[in-house]
Amino acid sequence: MAAPAAGAAKLDPATAQRLDRALDETLAKIAAPGAAVGVWVGDKGWTAVRGTTKRGERRTPTLADHTRIGSITKTFTGTLVLQLVDEGKLKLDETIQKWFPLAPEAGKITIRDLGAMSSGINTYVADKTISDRYLDDPTQAWKPEELIDAGVGLPRTFPPGHGFFYSDTNTLMLGQIVEDVTGKPIGKVLRERIFAPLKLRGTSFPATSKIPAPYWNGYTNQNATGTRLRDTTDWSPIFAGAAGQAVSTLPDLHRWAVVLGTGSLLSPGAQRDRLKPNPASVGGGREYDFCLGRDHGWLTHVGDIPGYNSQIAYLPKKKATIVVLVNTDIESHQALPAPLITTALSEVIAPANITTGTH
Repeated sequence: MAAPAAGAAKLDPATAQRLDRALDETLAKIAAPGAAVGVWVGDKGWTAVRGTTKRGERRTPTLADHTRIGSITKTFTGTLVLQLVDEGKLKLDETIQKWFPLAPEAGKITIRDLGAMSSGINTYVADKTISDRYLDDPTQAWKPEELIDAGVGLPRTFPPGHGFFYSDTNTLMLGQIVEDVTGKPIGKVLRERIFAPLKLRGTSFPATSKIPAPYWNGYTNQNATGTRLRDTTDWSPIFAGAAGQAVSTLPDLHRWAVVLGTGSLLSPGAQRDRLKPNPASVGGGREYDFCLGRDHGWLTHVGDIPGYNSQIAYLPKKKATIVVLVNTDIESHQALPAPLITTALSEVIAPANITTGTH
């Protein structure tokens, strides 16, 4: 089932057929109950939905369905930081000593290190006590400070500024810095600075486990004691915080991917800072910049949170955008479902230009 994006011209029939085929062939290899995807090249687009929003029922996804977007949230948090840099309220190369004085080596870790995943700070989900508590009772409330303390308390992965390690703790710390500088909860800052100005009406930073209707049910096999399938729809996203708490829709993510790729909310200097790679992350055509990945020219980020998987990608040289949403995070062929689909779709419009990476 395919339909053009609202207000957009359709991609040519031959390309649309190839995209349909690529989507169907990939879905046949993975265990995703449902999928909603879109590809745009310039002002022409193609969108498609497949499967169901709820296992065991015929509930065809729609483009308006809300879904948890996991780590795509990092791109929003990073943008807030860069806006504050533009306004002279932060400097990327200042240390985090002011905000986290008790963190080991706080005087050597910079804000840039947090965004580029070069701080050496471990991810709090690596703390088995924390992750088991979450999986045992995924509806409980969490305080960012508790999760940050857990991550900071784990052994460092490398000295500050001398490596690459993808850590949710880094982005939670960025969120705390944003709140301190603005004097407002990060959810409110996101609404005021990004969601409202861009008219992202389907995008939110929910303070509870409730997802705005219409929405998907999400499914995971993550479990502290086994691998049984679990419905994660009512799981609290607060465990992910500024690193993964947001909810969005396919049309909103299309708009957001273009904004990220063009830097329209930032000064040219801040956009250059966003696209400055962590040298330790560079390899095989891939790199991690400031809260954003680059993969063979595509500016991209994967979102992964129990029950939901997503990916956005923007290719500047073609003004091309891909958005993929699925309602499971269960891997197939040692890869998450959204990157597998994104890779297949990218091969149609820009061959050999993207991989099935995680960020």
